Amino acid sequence: MLSRRLLLPVLLVVGMAAAAPAANAGPAEDAAKFIDDFGHRAIQALTAENLSDQELTKRFRALFEEGFDIPFIARSALGRFWPRASAQERAEYIPLFEDYIIEIYASQFRQYSGEMFEAQEARVSAEGAIFVASDVMQPDGPVTKLEWVVVPVDGKFKIRDIKIEGVSMITTYRDQFANEILQRNGKVAGLIDALREKTASLHTAGSG
Repeated sequence: MLSRRLLLPVLLVVGMAAAAPAANAGPAEDAAKFIDDFGHRAIQALTAENLSDQELTKRFRALFEEGFDIPFIARSALGRFWPRASAQERAEYIPLFEDYIIEIYASQFRQYSGEMFEAQEARVSAEGAIFVASDVMQPDGPVTKLEWVVVPVDGKFKIRDIKIEGVSMITTYRDQFANEILQRNGKVAGLIDALREKTASLHTAGSG
């Protein structure tokens, strides 16, 4: 499981898909504003008082599906094993990946403790992806450096990765999943079984 340092970045970003690029701004400026403005919407939606676990998970799922390019992230997390997966395995894996991520993070929003977020500069890569730098300030604690990888998709921004102190979320999951597969005779089906078991266990723990 990823470090708790990913909690606030995911919380901030899951509310970001509703904003389309502004007509008169450049892509870097659009993306920076997108990160800054809608991060605060996510905080408001997911840290509201008296949310039931069911409602919190529902809100998280809806915002996560809006804000992230889930198929891209899921494929990238599978890495070199994606081409080896059958069509049926791919069809099972992508929604299971989403369920797994949701079960990991939804309940953790109860741990939010007043961290502050500030977007910094943004740059556009040669491939068209936009990298937005930002800081997360802990109350009386250290500053965590983040970098968001943002792409425009059908007139809206989508998140494809988050780098925390230079460590990619996708790379973290890719390493984790590769280990799971290699421990199960190199079979993608083994990872699918493991994710299904872990997701069910997380759901049970969260419901308890």
